Parts: sequence; structure tokens; C-alpha cells
Amino acid sequence: MFHQNNIILIGNSLVEQSKSLNSLKKRIINIDSFNDSDLEGENYLNPDPLGFVNDEVILIIKKLNLKKDDTLIIVSSDYDKNKNYFSILQQYGKIIGNDYNTILKLKDHVNLSKKLKKHKIKYPKRFFLKENFKKTVLIKNSFLSGGLGIKEYKSNIDIYKNEEYFEEYIEGQAYSVLFISNKNKKFKIIGINKIFNKKTTHSDFCFSGACSNVALDNSKLDYLNYIINFFVNEYNLVGINGIDFILSNDIYFLEINPRITQTCFLYNDILSNGYILAHINSILYSDLHVKERNSKKVSFFENLFSSISFNMNIDLSEFSFVSNIPKTNTSIAVGDPICTVNSCSSDEKKAKNLLLNNISLVKKQLKNIEII
Repeated sequence: MFHQNNIILIGNSLVEQSKSLNSLKKRIINIDSFNDSDLEGENYLNPDPLGFVNDEVILIIKKLNLKKDDTLIIVSSDYDKNKNYFSILQQYGKIIGNDYNTILKLKDHVNLSKKLKKHKIKYPKRFFLKENFKKTVLIKNSFLSGGLGIKEYKSNIDIYKNEEYFEEYIEGQAYSVLFISNKNKKFKIIGINKIFNKKTTHSDFCFSGACSNVALDNSKLDYLNYIINFFVNEYNLVGINGIDFILSNDIYFLEINPRITQTCFLYNDILSNGYILAHINSILYSDLHVKERNSKKVSFFENLFSSISFNMNIDLSEFSFVSNIPKTNTSIAVGDPICTVNSCSSDEKKAKNLLLNNISLVKKQLKNIEII
């Protein structure tokens, strides 16, 4: 066990992360853009809607007056581009995650595309200049995750050249693979998820949920291991990371998330003492302990979004299958998430039907509120 007594979590939707750490008896400090009622630990509101590290986050940490050598910091969102907030954060504790220079390299899609091509990793064609597109093309933002900022290209739309790029749309099912790696360039796959998305005011393909423990044949697993090995060796990735891909006529790499993702909590029980501790231990001690997966267990979750603006005056804590619950009188804007609905079963079909039933119960409670 690490000696530090303070763990700072920075991001949004930090509920499951805080719960994963609850058994460690450490001081948990959540700096969350939602500040939900079911967070475990001390809670501070980050006014940035995406949970980015910014001046307000630094000010919160500074006022806490914690000892640097007694503090760990985990960022599961991103860093505002105005300053080198990674370096600033390092003044207040040890950052458990990938180096900021590594993150920036992964956002350089011109060089990344060249490397993917060199290593024969298939990916949707990317364009950085407007062309006469014959197929459906998406506009994506290099600095946003979770599907935010993705929109289908329409004629006469310009992109922000320093942030956005065009990407060929490939029909197929989206998946993600979670893996954990260490400084010795060793890694293990944690699990594979089927990914769902919705059209919201913020995105045409907003990440909305997932199904865990997806089984793929050996040839596809071998290819995923090859892709992961490329990223671990080329970029020295450490801790828990995720790769999104499309399964169509082949596997197409979509993007790398060099941080803890929302789907990680689905595997909390197969990582020693929870996924956050596993993330910490892989970086501090190069420990990659992953238990044998329970192939009979399938979990689903779905994020519910609002299509109207309203003040939350309904208590959803009575539902054991609901998480990321807004506090009473929280203002919910159009397109913002309301809560997360969960289900679990030994059978995928049963788990999916249970999820749909749970969503119906929540919608009845949220009557007169339009749900996406």
C-alpha cells in the first residue's frame, strides 16, 4: 500500500472512482464538474463543464494546503490549453497518469496517422484539408473525449485547424478495450466493451453507455494486442488506458484514451482492491494484477441526457441501480447528463432487458422531463 494519505480525483462523473477508493480509508478529494450527491469523500465543484484542469482547480487544491509528498493526483478528464497545468499540478502532489507530453503527442493526429500506417494498423481515413468527400465524413475535435464535439460534416462547414480534423465515417459497431500497463512496457487487457452513443446538443455521437465482458475470437484479440503493444512501446503508456475501435469488415482503430475512462468501473471486481488502486499500483510499483474475469457476468450502463433545461427536484437515491445522481436544485442544461442507470446479469439479454426496465422506472420518476 502506498504511503500517501490524500488522493485528489479531477474530472467529471467521479462517483464510481470515489466509490472504488472508499475501502482504502484514505482522504478522498473529488474536484468534479457535476458534484453529484452520491460522491464519496470531500467534494468541490469545478465550474468547467468538461472537468478540465484549470485555474479554479488549482485554486481549490492550493487552499487545501496539503503536503506534496502525502498527495496523489489522478486526472481523468484533460488539461485546459491556456497553461501547462500538468506542471502546475506537480507542485501539489504526484500525478498518477501519463505524462502531459505523451498526451500531446497522441493528439497530434498527423504524426499519429503516419505511425499507424507504418505499423499497418487500420484506421478511418483522416483529412486535414477540405476535399470533395464522396462518403459520409465526421468532424472530430482532438481535445475532447467521450464523443463530444463529433458532428457529421455538412457542406460549407470549416474546421478549426488547430483543434479539428475530418475523418471518414465507417459503418459498424463501436467497442473499447481497456488495458493496464507499466513503465516496463508490460500490459494486460482488462476487458472489452460494446459502446453506445446518442445524438445530443453537444455531439452527433455522444458516448452514452456500454456493455461489459464482450468476447471476441482469437484473431481479433491478437490484433488488439498488437495495437496495444504499439501504443505501449511507442508512447510508454502507464496505468489504465482505453482504445476505441470500430468492428466492421475489419477492426479500425478510432482513438486512444490515455487515462481512466467511464467504463473502468465495470471491472472494479477483477482488479485487486478496485480499479483506482490497480491504476495507482501499476504506476508506483509496476503491479499488473488482474484476476480471472467472470465470463458469466455482464453489466450495462446508460447515461440519460436532458433535452430541456430544468432544476432537479427529484431524489433518485431510492433506486439502487442509479448513480451519478444530481443534488436537489441542481440546474440541468439542454444536452447535459441527468444520471446513469445500471444493470447486471449472468446473461447479456437479461442484463439488457433489466437495463431497459430500470430506465423506464427512472423516466416515470422524471415525469414531464424530456429524456434523450
